[in-house]
Amino acid sequence: MARPRKFDEQAVLKAARDRFWRRGYASTSIQDLTDATGLGTQSLYGAFGSKRDLFLRILDEYCARQATGLEAAITEDPSPWHGVTSAVVFEDGGRMDLPPQGCLMANSAAALSTQDDEVRARACRSYAGSVKLFAGRIRQAQESGEIGDDVDPESTARALVAVMQGIEFLHKAGIGEEEFQRAKTAVLEMIERSVGR
Repeated sequence: MARPRKFDEQAVLKAARDRFWRRGYASTSIQDLTDATGLGTQSLYGAFGSKRDLFLRILDEYCARQATGLEAAITEDPSPWHGVTSAVVFEDGGRMDLPPQGCLMANSAAALSTQDDEVRARACRSYAGSVKLFAGRIRQAQESGEIGDDVDPESTARALVAVMQGIEFLHKAGIGEEEFQRAKTAVLEMIERSVGR
């Protein structure tokens, strides 16, 4: 009979996530993880498997939380179009507070997707989910008359998700708050012009 775990699993996952997030997967050692979590090596392996198993679990939980937050932020706005554009420039009520280290999924995909099929698959699923969510709300915006029927929902969604990732990158790059706000204003103006508003 397995002995019950004597640690808070969610606290351990959060501590490990924060270490991976700050240092990146490759630069995070098992010693870093045991220091961060307070677990011994054998306990860590016994509970979560390998370093990679632990990382993939953390990445899955992170992606699920981000997807839920994005969906809530976009669908809670009574205006479908405003919900989408607010999400693109991160003005949607704090869905993601853009920490200095940026998005864990984006960072992981940039560092690992050429070498790790599972990380790449997660990045592709995350992108596809965002595109589907945006396209659905764009259709609703068309139905409510906020934007014209000549806007292609899927193409527009792909472009907006790409722009959203660029906005996140600019914040991570540390361009300064004033320039960051200018970039967001320019993006919103460009989006509105592109749909004839």
